Amino acid sequence: MNEDALRTRLCEEYGCEYPIVAFCHTKEVVAAVTNAGGIGVLGTTQLKKDEFRRDVRWIRDHVGDKPFGIDTLLPATFEEGNVEDLEAMIPQEHRDFVERLQLDNEIPDPSTPPPWQPSVGADLLQRARDHIDVTLEERVPIFASGLGNPAVILDRAHAAGTKVWGLIGMTRQARREFEAGVDLIIAQGGDSGAHSGRIGTFSLVPAVARMAREYDTPVLAAGGVTRGEHLVAALALGAVGVWSGTIWQATTESHIDPYLKTKLVNAATEDSTKSRALTGKPAARLRSRMIDAWEQPGAPEPLGMPLQPMLMAKLMQAVDDHHVDEFMNVAAGQGVGLIDEIRPAAQVVEDMVAEARAILAGEPLPA
Repeated sequence: MNEDALRTRLCEEYGCEYPIVAFCHTKEVVAAVTNAGGIGVLGTTQLKKDEFRRDVRWIRDHVGDKPFGIDTLLPATFEEGNVEDLEAMIPQEHRDFVERLQLDNEIPDPSTPPPWQPSVGADLLQRARDHIDVTLEERVPIFASGLGNPAVILDRAHAAGTKVWGLIGMTRQARREFEAGVDLIIAQGGDSGAHSGRIGTFSLVPAVARMAREYDTPVLAAGGVTRGEHLVAALALGAVGVWSGTIWQATTESHIDPYLKTKLVNAATEDSTKSRALTGKPAARLRSRMIDAWEQPGAPEPLGMPLQPMLMAKLMQAVDDHHVDEFMNVAAGQGVGLIDEIRPAAQVVEDMVAEARAILAGEPLPA
């Protein structure tokens, strides 16, 4: 490899300068990464339709014709129904457990409505449909599906000029999406933050990259990506770039709480742990007293999606509203141990590129 290795198929096909994709829930981070030469992708699951459209237009106003994308959830397993029916499916045992957790730790009731209030949980699939509609109406360059197979929207997306990316955690999922004609596959290893599977990045990426040759489809490596070393390794494994998430929360533009940014900087690799406690699906987060409570003896088994987030909505909002630090939660993959300071998003891109170039040139890493 040499420095030209950073000019990959991703750069040629999407118009970015560097093969770095940043997933974040903060539109300012998305714009900063895109303007720095990468591709920013906005996580949109909790946004209402009008909020979603507003953020898409804001990003476009700030990046012009540069590439950016959105990411939403299309969960394959999901209890759908009206609010009353879904509420009735939550066992009293689980309600009692959460109420005791709040009372025992003297956490006041929330002062603002939680984003995962029951109507949101019940309408998650409708929200995904709304997001797809806005994405295509606004002709967003990239649509990525964080959960679920996006093949169902391929024809509509391509007609609107939108590329469709699928995020997978197993080779059989990759095969289905390759065969459907998805434009790019994100092979996300179990090292990653938020929702992820069991297979490690170093095992999953080369397996999917080899499969991709049959379909002439590019692959991004995801899971634990925080430094230039990861970018070079991803290219060596057959990917055309990296998809990263945790690192962007520890940037100056990120909207997450300053306490959580500091927690990310101070965290060790082993502080990343998988739990179903917050969303109902396995998700990697920094350990907190909230997660610990669901792992203690006698705790009930977490429910599925959307029942678990509906159950937890009030308590999670109370924790945030009253800044109950030890119970606050942040998604974090195993690359968190390599985050050592809070930097502007553009600086993260520049540092990752500088590190990768040094490795490719056989030079010492920048200090």
